[in-house]
Amino acid sequence: MEDVAFVSSRMSGIYVTDREGKEGFTELTLRTLESRTPLLRCHRQYLVNMAHLKEIRLEENGQAELLMRAGQTVPVSRRYLKSLKEAIGL
Repeated sequence: MEDVAFVSSRMSGIYVTDREGKEGFTELTLRTLESRTPLLRCHRQYLVNMAHLKEIRLEENGQAELLMRAGQTVPVSRRYLKSLKEAIGL
């Protein structure tokens, strides 16, 4: 799991993205991955590995986005922003 940067849900399925940006498909659901791994929910369609987080960018409209160490961006919904901040001690 340490190589996983984030997991995303799309119409065609669940995709795992590693720290180098390579994607792989999985049969597991986001809910299953969330309960069985240290990945944190940041959006209804995304789980993120906080070990690969570079920075959190706060938007004026109350939303945020995560910049990962490999340069990918991951959205954060307002619904999950508070728990994400708590997880990193903000």
